[in-house]
Amino acid sequence: MKYPERKGGQRAVAWFLASAFAACAAYPVLSRSVASHRAASAMERAGKKPIAQLRQASRDTALSLRVERLDGLVASWQTIGGCGAGTSTSSGGGLKWIGHSVSGGLFNLQSQASYSHLDDGYIVTFNTQISREVTERWVLGVSAPFLYKYYRDYKALPVDVSNAGVGDTSAFISRRFGEIKATAVTLTVGLPTGTHKAAYKNDYLSQEKQLGIGKVTGTLSLDHTMDEQWGVIVLGGAAGYRGGQNELGNYRAPFANAYGYVGYFTGPFVPSLGLTLQRFFGVDRDRGLEQQMRLMMLTAQAAIEWSTDTLAVLGGVSVPFGWEAGAPAPGGAVATAQQPGFQPWTVGVGLTLSPF
Repeated sequence: MKYPERKGGQRAVAWFLASAFAACAAYPVLSRSVASHRAASAMERAGKKPIAQLRQASRDTALSLRVERLDGLVASWQTIGGCGAGTSTSSGGGLKWIGHSVSGGLFNLQSQASYSHLDDGYIVTFNTQISREVTERWVLGVSAPFLYKYYRDYKALPVDVSNAGVGDTSAFISRRFGEIKATAVTLTVGLPTGTHKAAYKNDYLSQEKQLGIGKVTGTLSLDHTMDEQWGVIVLGGAAGYRGGQNELGNYRAPFANAYGYVGYFTGPFVPSLGLTLQRFFGVDRDRGLEQQMRLMMLTAQAAIEWSTDTLAVLGGVSVPFGWEAGAPAPGGAVATAQQPGFQPWTVGVGLTLSPF
């Protein structure tokens, strides 16, 4: 399938995203090189102490500090964003918590609110997640979203429709690995608690307007956190089964993605940038009819976090860019909506605390 020539603005955006990703990737390497040179110079000036002794003392101190800094850092924090039915099957590309978390309570409580802007309406999501560290390396949790979806001029009629209620809840289990627990594998299972049969005048709403999918879903993700003197780098990826086809003939294709985030420590604040590259393996269908969608997505995220020992707050924005249309327009032409371009953006805020 061929697309019309891309506009200059779209080309500029693509180059900007590529340049931003390259800069994020290059900066940590340069930073490590500078830090290594400074450390070597300091060792040279340390006097006559045996080099092996100095290195071991430095390693022990650094390891202790890193464990303290990263404690709770790789605890599951659901991404903010995603305008599909239910948040338990969010395909990624949202805002990710990478700064300091809180600990010390009986459990961790995380609340999030997000707003996704659509061409014909908007989606507001409120998500509450409760988790607990069973051991130092095992974490269990559950997440429950409340959704409000609003659409203007439904089916080109002079009428607006809305759909609100509990979405698909999810449960997860996470296992941390490594000397400082910097790697985490998380399995998330979505449960069909949100309705997938909402209707307007006895006609089912299309699947993206529903609160749930009507099927069990699953996602397996891997996160690795690299601690640096100036901040942290989070690299990871995920693969997910979005339920397949339900009883109404609605189908959701599986996906896989890879992502990277860079966060900088500036006192209690952690500003961060991230990029997520995602691929859908198939085209979604609404009661058997293929939906117009992009199969490839590159999402840029920018956020800032603030935290104390008892409270952490996150705010940011997520902007996806998609290409490779998944379904042709009527008559075989390429619809404007299918051309490479920006997808609905999302802004969100979240907080976490550890009560009792």
